[in-house]
Amino acid sequence: MPAAPPPPPPLPSCVKCCPTATTTTTVKKCQLNDATFSQGGWAKEHPDILKACFLARVCERGIPKKCQYRDIRSIIQVGPTCGLTALSMILDGSPSAGELLADAVELKYTLNGEMFSGHNLHKLTNKHLKIGSCQLHEGAINCTNIREHILSGGCLLVAYDAAVNHEPCLKKGRSAHWALILGYLIDTEDEFHVVARHGKTRNLAVWSLAALSESNANLLEFVTPKGYTDCEFLLPDGGIAGPLGLNERCILLHELPQEIIKLH
Repeated sequence: MPAAPPPPPPLPSCVKCCPTATTTTTVKKCQLNDATFSQGGWAKEHPDILKACFLARVCERGIPKKCQYRDIRSIIQVGPTCGLTALSMILDGSPSAGELLADAVELKYTLNGEMFSGHNLHKLTNKHLKIGSCQLHEGAINCTNIREHILSGGCLLVAYDAAVNHEPCLKKGRSAHWALILGYLIDTEDEFHVVARHGKTRNLAVWSLAALSESNANLLEFVTPKGYTDCEFLLPDGGIAGPLGLNERCILLHELPQEIIKLH
């Protein structure tokens, strides 16, 4: 009679914590939780920022030196309305992105919801921002003025090239996307990061300010977005790199009413 097969090896510790875990995906989820919350004492009541740090590989071996951001809820965009959706987040959803779209169409700022003019989005923001104020910044985003604005609790509306995972990248403007900068994080190496929301996910994001600035500065060309080949889009005079476009421009938001969350 053949010998009985040896007993199976013990389960890895990650699977032990989740006895029903039988797939690689589930095991990775356990590892995500363990890694995210092992240093989670600094933000245990705010798992959204912990998740953002984990996904960005920021502060993996230590807690940030400073971190604060405004408590602004996410809104998922419908259609090519990323700029209008980001503005609606600032306004707590009133008016909605759809209502802002109707207004922007009437003002001849857009055709489908696209906002390729920082100048026009600034005017629209100024019209609807009942509490606080806004101004158009021209120049590099990674500068003392912008850092001091964010450090003081200010927010930004900024366009950038979005990679597949929504992080800033360099595609010469071919995947231009608007985001709302809610706050900042300074990591253990003193690198300045921004905390962001945008209309394609409910997750918070943590990005290097230097990478965001470089991405914004490379907004030079317009390409029709995927899925909208039959649509006409409205571009400002001079295109997205012109004086009314997106290149090296952002909108500074002051004195917003949302609570500031200070974590460190």
